[in-house]
Amino acid sequence: MAIQELELRGRKWVTQGHPGFFGKERDQRFSEWNQQYGEDGWRIAWELANGEVLDFEQVFWQVYVAGYVQYFLLKPEEAAFLTANYSYTYDKDFITRAQAFDPYALHNQPGIRNQFHHVSLNVALEWFLDKSFRGQEPLQVREGKLGVSKDAWPDGWKWSPGRIPAIRRDLIPEVNISGWWQESTIEHLYQAAKVLQINS
Repeated sequence: MAIQELELRGRKWVTQGHPGFFGKERDQRFSEWNQQYGEDGWRIAWELANGEVLDFEQVFWQVYVAGYVQYFLLKPEEAAFLTANYSYTYDKDFITRAQAFDPYALHNQPGIRNQFHHVSLNVALEWFLDKSFRGQEPLQVREGKLGVSKDAWPDGWKWSPGRIPAIRRDLIPEVNISGWWQESTIEHLYQAAKVLQINS
């Protein structure tokens, strides 16, 4: 659906730009947009290179889950290793197994950074590839910090979304944005396609 045709409940959403990676600034930026546009006058969406606009649920399933499914289909030995040795995966904050399979558990919660890529990894393995986690302890899947020795990185860094290839690299918009992720990955698509839209 082209952006100029996108309407929701009688509203037409117009893209204002690419806000980039939020990190610790998310709540502050959301507050600023609430003041500037009103709480119902703006939203975050994802505009692909072909003009299609996705919401969070579509991005979660079509970009993240699909990316992890394809990755583990190509690397079944890694899928077997993860499910044999761990009980589930998590990102920054330790969570329960129920939260580990809920994409909204740590999404847009005030004071908590968005965390959902681990959910897509868990869902990809158990729900789509029928590989149940059988280990006793969860695994932190998170990118290591630059300048820090890899020995000090989380054990699951290699499955970070910034290292998992996007299944449709042609859908990544060509925008001037950079961050901790590698190019042509699912995180690259997520960050490059992210747009601020206001109700016109």
